Amino acid sequence: MEEIILKKIITFLGTGIYKETTYEFINENNKKISLKTRFVQEAICELVGNDALLYVGLTDKAEKENWTSGVKEQKDFKTCEAKQIFQDGLKDILDNKGISYEKFPLKDGKNEEEMWKNFESIFDIINDGDEVYVDVTHSFRSIPFIIMSVLNYAKFIKNIDIRGIYYGAFEAKNADNITPIFNLSLFNQLTDWTIGAEKFLDTGDGKKLSNMISTTIDPILKETGGDNLDAKTSERINCKLQAFSGGLYTVRGNTLTKDGIALKKSLESIKGINLYELKPFEKILDKIYEKIYFYSGDIVLDVHNTVKLCRDFRLIQQAYTFLRENIITYLCLKGNIDYTDSSERQLVETVLLSKDKRKNILLEDIHNPIEENISKYINCDLVQLFEDTGDTRNDLNHAGYRKNPRKYRTFYNKLDDFILSFERLVFKEKV
Repeated sequence: MEEIILKKIITFLGTGIYKETTYEFINENNKKISLKTRFVQEAICELVGNDALLYVGLTDKAEKENWTSGVKEQKDFKTCEAKQIFQDGLKDILDNKGISYEKFPLKDGKNEEEMWKNFESIFDIINDGDEVYVDVTHSFRSIPFIIMSVLNYAKFIKNIDIRGIYYGAFEAKNADNITPIFNLSLFNQLTDWTIGAEKFLDTGDGKKLSNMISTTIDPILKETGGDNLDAKTSERINCKLQAFSGGLYTVRGNTLTKDGIALKKSLESIKGINLYELKPFEKILDKIYEKIYFYSGDIVLDVHNTVKLCRDFRLIQQAYTFLRENIITYLCLKGNIDYTDSSERQLVETVLLSKDKRKNILLEDIHNPIEENISKYINCDLVQLFEDTGDTRNDLNHAGYRKNPRKYRTFYNKLDDFILSFERLVFKEKV
């Protein structure tokens, strides 16, 4: 059975006397639509579509003043005189146009208890997977802060899709009484971008940030038939981010430098992009760049810096695997051996371990040229580092099902020692 996704518009009605204006907006099909009305909610329903359910938040006073039609008292602020006028209420307009709606109660928000009541009232009308549109034109006091908190909370708890946040800017109307409706969704996306970037910077997982890049860029590519060069450049950043993050988690040392350099270059290219949709996110992408700027093409150095990156991301198992394999790569490069050939790497490992006399490893003729090329780069400390990191990695890979398994803290504590040992042994001429 196909899941039904409900479109919901959440709006708020105030107590002011709303004047008639022509609200103007651009819909998803890039078509300009105008509607003359006192109530921005009527225009928002036109914008979103008749298949949406409108939820109207009302305080007791707002319900009395603007929800139903009747005679209202209007005060002239210049003369301070009051006069009685008849005004339509929003409810009657919605009924006459056949717009589906429900009202929900709001408190005045004069204390923390009332503010939490409002949070709950808004949150309770949202269901799992809803497609949500919000009108903040007449939100008052603490409501703008509360509604944004509800949206972010509901995105996590109820997996909602926030499709639009609208504001009817009556104060920005022109001489012809045309009032624009602005879509403020970009500011909500900024929060999602920040969360996605923070997740990558903390864990190396680029999935959420990648999704946000797609969410921002895909509408532009769709609108231009894929011909917007700036959007295509941004799309490449997305692809490179996925490749790099995936390579970290699956320990792809064979492509790590290539992916790191590709992501670095893609992030550098963001400086030349003029998409206003992406401009607010440049500084976030700068933070990503600062994390991976070190990729240079020096394979051993790049992988070693990746070990440190994995340590920072708490990808401990990946860090140990990269560290140990990097010892083999280092020896391969020193001996002019193909470090990408698994059989050659195995020969190098055997030669390295044979230097531990306790193992009594007898080398065969096939090992002789390898030994001749790399022996001068091997000492007992390098052998010990290789064995220690290997034993630690095995403990991780076998989930501790062995004699004398390590405590989880040990893996973290020893990693820094191993990193420093590698630097002392391998980069002694650079450090």
